[in-house]
Amino acid sequence: MSPVLVIGGGTMATGIAARLVSAGVETVVRVRRAETIPAVRAEVLSRLARLAAYHLVPEPSDVPLTVRTDDATGPFGVVIESVAEDIYTKRAVLVQAETLLADDGILATNTSSLPLSELASGLNDAGRFAGWHWFNPAELVPLVEVVGGPRTAPDTLRRLAELSVAIGKEPITVRRDVPGFVANRLQYALLREAYALVEDGVCTVADVDRAVIGGLGARWAAIGPFAAMDAAGLDVHEAAAAQLFPRLSNEAEVPMLLRSLRDRGAAGVKSGEGLCGKYPPDEARRLAAHRDDVLALLSRPVR
Repeated sequence: MSPVLVIGGGTMATGIAARLVSAGVETVVRVRRAETIPAVRAEVLSRLARLAAYHLVPEPSDVPLTVRTDDATGPFGVVIESVAEDIYTKRAVLVQAETLLADDGILATNTSSLPLSELASGLNDAGRFAGWHWFNPAELVPLVEVVGGPRTAPDTLRRLAELSVAIGKEPITVRRDVPGFVANRLQYALLREAYALVEDGVCTVADVDRAVIGGLGARWAAIGPFAAMDAAGLDVHEAAAAQLFPRLSNEAEVPMLLRSLRDRGAAGVKSGEGLCGKYPPDEARRLAAHRDDVLALLSRPVR
């Protein structure tokens, strides 16, 4: 496999790089500042070591990883940008990245919100440009979304999905570029109803989390929502849908609970306060460690 270039040195970029390296893919991570190279390399290696500790990949004897501030090792079979969600920044990065591709190379973006048609506007060959959307923590969450823009060639999507499988990911192909793609639209539909239930006094924030962890999440992790409805019976599903769909929230504004927290500077774990209350440093670390332990269990192949 040709080398892959990951542009960016943040949380997502280092997780993507770790997953690629774990599959033996020669990976170059490009960062903006030379002084960040040691920290970015250490973070990728830490994530790689965690994959090995979870027995999801073998302990690597050789790590095909380079972190640098230039692209001297091109051309690349795949270039994926994972920089800030700013359309002007991403456009500039993608235009420059296109020049680094091999003749049959693929240019990808890890965007979670920006239209691919706008990101591709400055490219010479938008046929080999696609979305390759990963989820945090990128080295552990199995899902990736392979997303086609208006001019993306079908072969580009096919090859990107095949690469995803080859590095141990579970790809879905998003057939049309819609805001939020598939997973985030599903997530935010559930979150909208969750906020409505809390704000209407039906339950607490903690109750919502317990309902998903102990019920929906556990069942859907096993067989998915549509398969769960098949298992329950479509007659039961139809009757429940007729009763519930008209009563679900269709609120288009940001929930007041979220607005009030943001107005006082709360930003979740990174600020020490969020929807679930206060997060002392030890609790923040415990939450992340528990999440990763569960994801590692779910990432193991079913035998």
